[in-house]
Amino acid sequence: MKTLNKSLIVLFLIGSFSAHAANIKDIKDPGLITDHTVSSVGHDFYRMFTDRWEKTYPETITISERPSARWGSWITIKVGQDLLYQTLLFPTRRNFGKEVDTALQGVGEALSRRQIDKKLLGTGDLSGDEF
Repeated sequence: MKTLNKSLIVLFLIGSFSAHAANIKDIKDPGLITDHTVSSVGHDFYRMFTDRWEKTYPETITISERPSARWGSWITIKVGQDLLYQTLLFPTRRNFGKEVDTALQGVGEALSRRQIDKKLLGTGDLSGDEF
């Protein structure tokens, strides 16, 4: 009887995990902005950027950083493999708010151009990864 109960519990858990895994695959969360920054300057840039971001975009935007002790942090903003914006942030956070506003404007323009390009080049001749 105990082995039967244990078997039923195991089967129930396996069934619930597989159902949960199927639900995870179905979830698509449009408009995510992911944080791949490592320094405090990068984290502050990400927080200020996302606080001021007001647009919705169906794909995931990634903010990444390559920090340097000498030169500051090289911030890149991408959608997939497409580069939208790059900037160099100084550790002193000089003109920090202005840099974030410039990034917001640049990313907004790049996303608009990207959507227009997709509609114009959206023929069946080329696939997404080809030139």
